[in-house]
Amino acid sequence: MSVRPLVLWVSRQQATSMRFTRRDPEVAAGMLTKPSGTVPFTYDRVARQLRLPGQILYLDDYGWEVDEQGRTVFHSRRPD
Repeated sequence: MSVRPLVLWVSRQQATSMRFTRRDPEVAAGMLTKPSGTVPFTYDRVARQLRLPGQILYLDDYGWEVDEQGRTVFHSRRPD
């Protein structure tokens, strides 16, 4: 599965870089660099589930955040 939804989501955030530490067919993991520091992430490529410290986000094919039913919640940027 593609990491395109993740890349599109990151492009809407205040992240200055994204580095992969793991990139398997099912899971991608790494670090996001933001003005406030680095943030580890794990992305389930099949479920399009992004795990960040203290939160789990679901992404659609276009990198928009969706709820568990797949409805877009229109968050374009997370506050730090």
